[in-house]
Amino acid sequence: MSKKTANGEIVVRAEELSLDLSLIGDRVSAGAEGSTAVGGRLMKQGRDWAIRALDGLNFEVAKGSRVGIVGRNGAGKSSLLRTLAGIYLPTGGMLTIEGSISTLFANRVFNNAQVTGRESIIVSGLLLGLGYREIQSLAPEIIEFSELEDYIDLPIRTYSAGMATRLGFAIATSIRPDILLIDEVFGAGDRSFQQKARERVDSVMQEASTLFLASQSLGVIERMCDHLMWLDHGSMRAFGPIGEVMPAFIEADAQEAKAKTERAAKRKEQQET
Repeated sequence: MSKKTANGEIVVRAEELSLDLSLIGDRVSAGAEGSTAVGGRLMKQGRDWAIRALDGLNFEVAKGSRVGIVGRNGAGKSSLLRTLAGIYLPTGGMLTIEGSISTLFANRVFNNAQVTGRESIIVSGLLLGLGYREIQSLAPEIIEFSELEDYIDLPIRTYSAGMATRLGFAIATSIRPDILLIDEVFGAGDRSFQQKARERVDSVMQEASTLFLASQSLGVIERMCDHLMWLDHGSMRAFGPIGEVMPAFIEADAQEAKAKTERAAKRKEQQET
């Protein structure tokens, strides 16, 4: 049974949530232990190595919240979304989720060399737990929204990345899930489709769904979200109302960019002398 707080019904709760991604067979220098160059932290596990992609995350998310996830490349944004989706199983801690989940990850649509767009709708719907009749009833609206009427019976392998993303978005948002997970999708497609995508997510949210959105676009995050989760090398730097966390993230990001530029300039100066 889900817990209720002053902020509403809790639908996602993480307690010391950790995720290790094994590097079985990969060659890693003995001196690399603890390095964060790959985003997460490199760890030795017996004879093999692993990346600690998520490191002891603790958070609660109430029903109806719009949670933006930010951080530099390798911070753990995609790993967290895939753990919430059940694609990755946590290697430590606990994760409790109440409600149905739908995912929209960049270019994530059922993809087979010979499967058509229409067949992909059916297979994707079945994987999302829909019945065949329900999928059939939703198909016309999915096709119309994706703007792929003239291409829907062509093989997915002939689709551009933008076409596949549009179809995946239409499928993922057609079923009105309790929790919607989106990873870097609003940069795909033309401006008119991006506007349609924002309006569709707004429509989903009006039905009290909960949103997790990972994006490098702070503008998109600010428009779509009311809370912000800041990840850094798999750890939680901050989580709270977007107006409180965003300024701190922007300042830290600017400082890191400045430091990186200064280090690059120093290396160039040393090479020239």
